[in-house]
Amino acid sequence: MTIEDWRREINALDRELLRLLNQRARVALKVGESKTASGVHLCDHTREREVIERMCEANQGPLDDRAIVELFRAIIHESRRIQARATNQSSEQADHKLKLPPGHTRVAFQGAPGAFSEEAAVKLLGEEITLVPRPSFESLFAAVEDKSADYILAPIENSLAGFVHACFDLLLDSNLNIIGEVIIPISHYLIGCAGSSFDTITAVESHPVALDQCRRFLAANPQIERIAAEDTAGSVARIVARGDRARAAIAGRRAAEKYGGVILRAHLEDSSENYTRFLLLSPEQDFPKDADKLSIVIELPHQPGALHNALEPFARRGLDLLKIEGRPVKGRPWEYCFYLDVRGSSADSEVIDTLSELRRGRVETRILGAYLSAAMPAD
Repeated sequence: MTIEDWRREINALDRELLRLLNQRARVALKVGESKTASGVHLCDHTREREVIERMCEANQGPLDDRAIVELFRAIIHESRRIQARATNQSSEQADHKLKLPPGHTRVAFQGAPGAFSEEAAVKLLGEEITLVPRPSFESLFAAVEDKSADYILAPIENSLAGFVHACFDLLLDSNLNIIGEVIIPISHYLIGCAGSSFDTITAVESHPVALDQCRRFLAANPQIERIAAEDTAGSVARIVARGDRARAAIAGRRAAEKYGGVILRAHLEDSSENYTRFLLLSPEQDFPKDADKLSIVIELPHQPGALHNALEPFARRGLDLLKIEGRPVKGRPWEYCFYLDVRGSSADSEVIDTLSELRRGRVETRILGAYLSAAMPAD
C-alpha cells in the first residue's frame, strides 16, 4: 500500500471516531439531564477516574498509558462542558458574582498578572474589579493595612498539595475576616517564547508546587532541567521577555495569553483532580446574609481528651464538619490550634450554642469568617 492508501484509511477511521465521539456525547448529555433532575452535581471524579483506569487496563497499544489518560481526560472534559452548557449551570455560576461595595473594588492577590490567583479573583468577583498583584504572601496580607487594596484573595488549600500553611498562619496573625471563597481547576501548560518548540527546550521554570504537580511529565523528559521560581505567571513573563528558545515555563493558559507565550504542551498535571480553594478576606465582618459555611479556629487545653471533648458538641447537634486542620501555636511548643470548616452560619442557633459550650469548657474560639460555600467547577 502507498502513503495515500494509508491516509485514506486514516481518514475513514477519523470519520468513525468522530461518529462515536458524538454518539458518546449524546449519551453524556442524557446522563447530565438525569443528574440535574436528581440534584446531583455534574462532576463525579470517582467515575472519571474509573473510566480512565479501565481504559488504561484495556489498552493494547501502540498508544501508551499517558496517551490514553490525556485522550480520555479531554473527552471527559468536553462531556462535562456540554453538559454544563445544556443545563445552563455554567452560565448560572458565571452570573453569581460576589458584589463589593462601590468604590471598594481593589483586590490584592499573590503573584504576577496572569497568575491562578488573578483568575480566581475574576471568577469570584467579575472583570470590573481592580487587581493588585503582590510579590509575596507577606506583602499580600499587608495590602489592606498599607491601603494598597480593599480586600485580598489568598489560597488556602490545594486538592493535591494540601493546606497552604503560610497563608493560614498569616490569617491568624491578621484582623482580616473570610467573606467569600472560590475554587478553580488548576491546569498546567508548558509555555515558551515566540519561535520555540518542544524539541528546543532544555530548562523549565515555575513555582515549586507547580513543578511538583507535573512530576510525571518531568520524569518522562529528563533532558529538561527544573528551575524553581517565585510564581507561575512571573516565570512566563521572564521567559517571553528573554526570548530564550531553550527555556520554558509551567503556568496556566491565562499567563500564556497575558504575555504572548506559546503553548508547547497542555495539561501537564499528574492528576485532573487538581483544584485550589481561595478565600476572600475583608477588614470588616461584612458576612453575606446567605452564608452557609463557617470557619473557626480553636485552641485547646493541653489535657487528655481535649480534642474529643471539643468536637463532641458538633456531633451531638448534627453539625457537619467539612475540614479539620491542626497547626502549632506560636510560642507554645507542642501545643496546637485547630482550623475547622463547619456547614452553617454564625447566626444559626445550633452553631451559637456549640460555640458557647466550647467557651464554657475553656476552649479558646475565634470565628474567622462566614460565607457562601463555593461549588466545584463544572469545567
